[in-house]
This record gives sequence, structure tokens and C-alpha cells, in this order.
Amino acid sequence: MTKGFDFAAGEGPIEHVFVLMLENRSFDHFFALSGIAGITAAKPNDQHFVNRHAGRDFYFESGAPERMPTDPLHEFGDVVQQLTTNGKFVARKPYPPCNNGGFVDNYATTAPPRHPLSDGELNYIMAGAASAQLPALTTLAKNFVLCDHWYASLPGPTWPNRFFVHGASSMGFEGSPGFPQIAIWESLRGFEYTNGSLFDALGNGGWRLYQDRHGPLSGQVPQVGALKGISFFDVHGMDGFTADLSGDYPWRYTFIEPAYGNIIDDSYRGGSSQHPMDGIAGGDRLVAKVYNALRASPLWEKSLLVITYDEHGGFYDSQPPVPMTPPGDTSTFPYGGNGFDFSLSGVRVPAVIVSPWVGDGAVDDRPYDHSSVSATLHKLFGTHLLTGRDRHANDLTALLTGTCRTDCPDYVEPPELPDMAEEIDTASDPAMLAAPVPAEGNLPGFLYVVKKAQEESEVEPLVALPSATAFAAMTRGEAEAYLHTVLPPLIEERELRHGALLG
Repeated sequence: MTKGFDFAAGEGPIEHVFVLMLENRSFDHFFALSGIAGITAAKPNDQHFVNRHAGRDFYFESGAPERMPTDPLHEFGDVVQQLTTNGKFVARKPYPPCNNGGFVDNYATTAPPRHPLSDGELNYIMAGAASAQLPALTTLAKNFVLCDHWYASLPGPTWPNRFFVHGASSMGFEGSPGFPQIAIWESLRGFEYTNGSLFDALGNGGWRLYQDRHGPLSGQVPQVGALKGISFFDVHGMDGFTADLSGDYPWRYTFIEPAYGNIIDDSYRGGSSQHPMDGIAGGDRLVAKVYNALRASPLWEKSLLVITYDEHGGFYDSQPPVPMTPPGDTSTFPYGGNGFDFSLSGVRVPAVIVSPWVGDGAVDDRPYDHSSVSATLHKLFGTHLLTGRDRHANDLTALLTGTCRTDCPDYVEPPELPDMAEEIDTASDPAMLAAPVPAEGNLPGFLYVVKKAQEESEVEPLVALPSATAFAAMTRGEAEAYLHTVLPPLIEERELRHGALLG
């Protein structure tokens, strides 16, 4: 518990907050088999943790693969099925009762009818990972604080949940971006919050952004670049992270994104996000890199690191979502919302809180969601609250003790990359390249971020600025060609800008 710090008076040991947000894993999937005492988690082969599909029971068990054979679904409608089995969401009505019984039913729909998943593959969606598969994250969970009731901010996919960590709201948006939404973003020069973002609250000079640049070029596009007021050119590479922490580091808040891998063919291979079709090891290596750099830096005794996941990625979790305060920052649904009132969380996700000022091997069962980041910055640094969600969210300052520990691990060992996790090839299947860019999803969103970067560039563009309509008419191969043409000069310009700042 917090030991007498008067945060309003500027007291307290924390001067820097770091957030590393990875991808698409549920709490049970990563921690139910960790052996950590005191956690609320599924138990293998227990009748309480079961899904029924096609007349067969599928139990929570061990044996999660390094890489999933197909991408589990996690759009808003998919999560309704996962959480309610056969419930139906009706716009502007209460969310159907949740029994967490439809994960296998939903996962079965990811495979083409001619190539159905075997029963063993279907059970992957119910399976937990072994601690040996994520040694860095497990080591940190066992040596610091594991939150076993941290939830995604809404029952839906990556983009709106990441919007919640940046602004305690998704502005009524509960799905992956489609071209109608992107057209609105274009008119506003970025995704815009009614009350501004966390970065607006911190002010110029109050924040720093990083992204890992491992793997395919297409996966090195920062999602945060979609926000109005945030630029592709603001995002630094992780190759300089260790050196940056060793020098003058005035930024109070640092947000870190992984590399997303191959976004062209939806495999996400070669990244470090822990996307289910890419694997676990790459992201665990990024966890180790962030911790080891911070631990060895002069900032260590003044810092708090939050490692969490944007949403559950379709993986089973035994705990139902919990009530949440709606943001209340919009009475309409300008970004394509379907009438969900945001009074319910998403699925539970992993979250590990790291600092020499928190307990050793503690488990925190208070409910959190991604808006707890904003609530924590408000408590620590006096930033203004953004919405009803962060105003009512639990913050992390209660975890701070009165003693700076000296027994924290000096270094955590990253896992070796399996051969398959080292693949960084781009999409090569002719049928895939000839297919149209999907009407909604990660690819349209990342194409928009790159187009926005073109608009923010100080260099004459190599290709004309495409509109949302032009993106909608592209094939995946044409999208790949666009990214491979436009990104290299944008990256070069970014490095020149960063070099000029250093100079």
C-alpha cells in the first residue's frame, strides 16, 4: 500500500511512467498455468472452465502452441459470441448475459469449411501457455505485481482498445477501422477525442513514443500515429532506447508499441507484438529489452513500468467482463459505433506492474482497464482527467510502498526465437496479393497512418496522396507496393528530424 505520499503536493518517488502494450492475449491464456499463488484463474480439465461445441466439451488445458494455425476472431460481434455463447447484442440495449461459453464456437469459424480445424486445434483457443514460453514476462510477474483483474476497455478489437489507453475513450468506436471511419479521420486530420488525448493532457515535452522496428517494413507503422496531434515523425525506434534512458530523459510518460509483423497478409509474422499467428517469443524478447534497459538506467529508482495487452485476441478467459463507467464524451457515434454504451469492460488481459517501489511477487485483484493509465498519470503528475471512464478508474499508486527495493532482478533472460518466429518475409501468395484490401481491419487503419504521415511530411511525396476511396479500391499487393514505396523516405525523414533534434 502507498505509504504516506502526498501526490497532490508533488511527493512520491515516481517521475517516469512507461507503458508497453502488446497484442491479443487473455489473462488465463498467459498466466493460469504460471503457478503464481493467489490468482483468480482457470484450472486445467475442470468442469467449471469448459466450452461446448458440436456436441463435445472443450476444457481449459495446457499446450498453447507458439503460433496459432488461424487468427482467432475478436471483432465486436465475435466477442459477443465468445462471451454469451448465443446471445444477441441489440443496439442501445444492455449487453447480453455473459457465460464465457462461446470461444470454441467462434474459433471454429476461422477456418474454411473445406479445411476445418481438428478438435486438438480447436482446443488451442482454450489452452494456457507454459511459463517457459514467456520467461521474461513470467519472471517479472513473480518479482513485481501481477494484476489479475485488468480488463480490456471494451469487448472488441485492437484499435478502439488502444484508443482507450491514449484517451480513456474510443469516441463510440468499437470495431476495427473501415473506410467510412477513415474518411472522417481524414476530414479531421486524425482520430480526434472530444476532450483531447493523454498526450494533450501531458503537454509538449511531457511524453515520448517508441516502436520496435523488428521484421517486415509493413509492421513498422505506429498505431498511435492515427491520433490528431501525434505524428509518425514523433515515434522513435527501440534501437536507441537503452542509450536514451542513460542520458538526460525529461519525459514523464513513455508509450511503447511493438512491431506488428506482416500486416499485408494478416499473418503478422516476424513482429514482436505476440499476435497469435506470429508467436510468443518475439514479444517476450521485447519485454526483456524494455525491462533490462530500464533496470540498468539511472531512471530505475524513479520509474513505474506497465506491461499490458490491448485485448484478448479471441483467447478464452474464465472471468466475465465487469461493469465500467461510460466515457460520456460523446452522445453520438461519429466513428461508426453501433449503439454499445461502453458500460461493460472487455475480456481480462495480462498486466504486470514493475518498479522497485512495488511489492515482490504480489497479486493485485482490484479491477483496472486501460483508462487506469490516465488515472495514474493524473494522480502522479496532476494531468487533467479526460472522461468519465478515467475519472472512475482505479489508479496504480496504491501499489507503491514506502521502500525502494534492492532485490529486483538485475537482468531478465529473453527467450530464443524459434526458427519459425524469425520469418520476416512479406506476403507472396499470388491469390492473397490479388485479393482486395479488406473493408475494415488493421490494414486499412495502418494505410491511413502512412497517408497521414505523407501529409505531415516536409518532403515532396513520391506518390499522390490516396484517399479512403482509393485505399478501398486497392488490392493487397497494391497496398504492399504503396507501403514499400512511401515508407522508406518517410523513415529517412524521421531519422533526419530526430538527428537534427539531437544536434
